[in-house]
Amino acid sequence: MNRIMKQIVLAVILSASVLCTSPKTASATWFEPLKVHFLDVGQADCILIQMPNGKNMLVDAGDENDGPEIIRYLQSQGVADIDVLVATHPHHDHIGSMDDVIRNFNVKKIYMPNLPYDTAYYHDLFKIINEKNIPVERAKAGTKFRFGFSVKVDMLAPGSAYYKYINDYSAVLRITHGKNRFLLMADAGMESEKELLSSKRDLKANVIKIGHHGANTGTTMAFLKAVHAKTAMISVGNNNPYHYPSKEVLFRLERLNMTIYRTDQLGVITAISNGNKITFRTNGFK
Repeated sequence: MNRIMKQIVLAVILSASVLCTSPKTASATWFEPLKVHFLDVGQADCILIQMPNGKNMLVDAGDENDGPEIIRYLQSQGVADIDVLVATHPHHDHIGSMDDVIRNFNVKKIYMPNLPYDTAYYHDLFKIINEKNIPVERAKAGTKFRFGFSVKVDMLAPGSAYYKYINDYSAVLRITHGKNRFLLMADAGMESEKELLSSKRDLKANVIKIGHHGANTGTTMAFLKAVHAKTAMISVGNNNPYHYPSKEVLFRLERLNMTIYRTDQLGVITAISNGNKITFRTNGFK
């Protein structure tokens, strides 16, 4: 074989080698950790998701006085940019400190449902959004986006233009990382759950963030069975006046032998996915 032919054969072999190894390299990114931080913001919601590719997503931003604590925590985790910010719905315990968060971080895009709400919190939020000229997209079922190769985000709700209760306008998110799934229910109630069940789509998840702080306005047994999660996260305030989580919801979770993590008992709870299994880290009991 002459020298030119040998070079051609060698090039073909090297190309074949690259093609064979590149899928393994891609699949290995599943094993870079995904971190989901359920912040302890009392009777409110705030969830930080840190992606394997260094991007950040924040879902809700607590109540009106939670800004300093949220900002400190995000900074402690090395957050400078928030690539996606989701305001699940316009109640004060979900957007109360979102204007403070936007002032302190570089927010690149916001998703929120099409639901104008005449409160000071809502107006303050849109004032800073307009000042910083941040693009806002409608949160609705069917919205999908990715963070790198290994993380997929599906917005499962809201699926309708009108609901009787504001909580049912909640943006419901499912985050998939390798074999693991996190379902974040915001404050979605029974009407939203019925709509999701009737869609006949696969709702299974490993971890479910229980809707509406554990109120008995949702988290029905039929929905829990469809999700088939092993772990329930409840963001709830200590000694809150509503007595959340409700006894009925806790009974359902316990009946299904689910592991329950509560921010009122454990502080910040961090779920760490390597694409195959999920481990949990807590502050310890208060």
